[in-house]
Amino acid sequence: MRAHIRSGLHFAVVATASLLLLAACKTGSDPAQAEREDLAPSTLAQASDDLVDLGSGLDTTLMPVASSSGAYLAAQAAIMERDMAAASDYLLVALASDPDNKDLLRQTHFALVSSGRIPEALPIARKLMIGEGIDQFSPLTLAADALDRDVFDDAEAALIRLPINGYNTILVPLLEAWVAAAKGDFDDAMAAIGPTDAGDGFDALRAYHIGLIEDLAGRADAAEVAFERSMAGQVGGAYRVVLAYGAFLERQGKIDAAREVYSSFLATNPDSLWLDATLARLDAGGAPPEQIDEAREGASEALFAVASSAQQNDGPEVGLAYGQLAAYLVPQNDVVALLIGDIFEAQGKHDDAVDAYRRINASSPLHWSARLRIALNLDDAGHVDQAIAILHQMVEEKTERADSLVMLGDILRIHERWAEAVDAYDLAFERMAGTAEGDWRLRYVRGIALERSGDWDRAEDDFVAALEIQPEHPFVLNYLGYTWVDRSENLDEALNMIERAVNQRPTDGFIIDSLGWAYYRLGRYEEAVAQLERAVEYEPGDAVINDHLGDAFWQVGRHAEARFQWRRAVSLSGDDAALTATIQSKLQSGLERGDDG
Repeated sequence: MRAHIRSGLHFAVVATASLLLLAACKTGSDPAQAEREDLAPSTLAQASDDLVDLGSGLDTTLMPVASSSGAYLAAQAAIMERDMAAASDYLLVALASDPDNKDLLRQTHFALVSSGRIPEALPIARKLMIGEGIDQFSPLTLAADALDRDVFDDAEAALIRLPINGYNTILVPLLEAWVAAAKGDFDDAMAAIGPTDAGDGFDALRAYHIGLIEDLAGRADAAEVAFERSMAGQVGGAYRVVLAYGAFLERQGKIDAAREVYSSFLATNPDSLWLDATLARLDAGGAPPEQIDEAREGASEALFAVASSAQQNDGPEVGLAYGQLAAYLVPQNDVVALLIGDIFEAQGKHDDAVDAYRRINASSPLHWSARLRIALNLDDAGHVDQAIAILHQMVEEKTERADSLVMLGDILRIHERWAEAVDAYDLAFERMAGTAEGDWRLRYVRGIALERSGDWDRAEDDFVAALEIQPEHPFVLNYLGYTWVDRSENLDEALNMIERAVNQRPTDGFIIDSLGWAYYRLGRYEEAVAQLERAVEYEPGDAVINDHLGDAFWQVGRHAEARFQWRRAVSLSGDDAALTATIQSKLQSGLERGDDG
């Protein structure tokens, strides 16, 4: 069975996230992995037992609860749904009835921080500092608040309470270094960060912060060495390092060296717009931005890097909490807003993601990327027309770029507006000129739109071209192979292609269905039954696969089971009137030998 293609929709925007990162990234995923799933396309001394107004400001749209236990259960349900804002409100209700419950305090504090409600989290964080069993996150909230207020002794006192494990092994030294730098103790700051050869994946991050602090200290030679070391940690350099190092070189009068740093980033990321404004300023002889000179800014950079790593390695909830603290310290930090939006998107909180992306100023180098993400999330939230309108506007704004066209084509394709999708993809090909010829994915998705709109000759050319670029890509093998089978063309070659796809994705019910249907069309009914039964096991809710299994059952004489599968297919067919009518006919009359259903 052909995939309901959607995963590629994320290619244009998600790939940019890694450009921001400085921290180690231990996990990754194949962008095509999602094909089947969504592609049918205040100081420490102020600690007090008094938590006033714990129930104030609650969202009045929340589900009503009759008791504190009911509020707690509702909070757990909200956490399961990754709705930390609702969870916070329910937990505050529960906490009002049990204000000394440490577990409840910890949950409420974390939920509030994850929701970006740092001021509300502060009194709870202070209460968690009392007694035994210090919470592992509350001292960090208090440290961030103290840094925001430039009360560095309080920040130190909070940081001392943090256990040195997990991300704290990198985060606490960086925050201590910025506290020391704020006091003018630059040697102590360097000692706090430590060496840059620990081999734990955070050496580039350490070097970056050493460069920032050495620059602030006026020790240019040491800063340059540190920035170079951080640049070496990622091909082309991470965006934040490139900006900081380039600006540093400009301030030193090393304009050509700065341009080389910017060029190295663009060589690795040739389609990026993120340095356009920087290069325009450089060409015009404009003054470079000043260095980071406040502890809150340095701390925000450290929290951002940890949030980026945590999002990838430990899940979005952990990354979100660190990200919200970074945003609390520097609300106008666009890379943090982009990251928070990405985390909300990963959680399926598309409206929240849109709100985060909209915080990115129109003058920001990240604004174009943010708008692409806004369109993507508006579509995922069901606001299709708004998403399409934004993309049409972007298509007209930058007539040299194809990314907005590709996303527009993807959204139109997902919503089965095939002809419009083809038009968008065709224009993207024109704008990409020769580079599009080597883009297997663009060939693939345009092929789908062409095939569904009835232009098989062009579609076949695109699929064949995609396979020439990616000869063993399972989705391309499956789609072309299935379509050939469905058209009774090149059956032996199609079967071979689908078998190769199944070998790569042996638990993909849709690709297994393609194999079963190929056997069916070749008259190998027993083999078809075996494969289609497997396909139904993996995708029991798909109407077409159940229909195919019914056909195969009929051909091997298992008529009662065939009718059962057909009835099940009808119950799953939704508003597909054509499929329902075809199955109803089979329920009345059965199939002839060799009938393809």
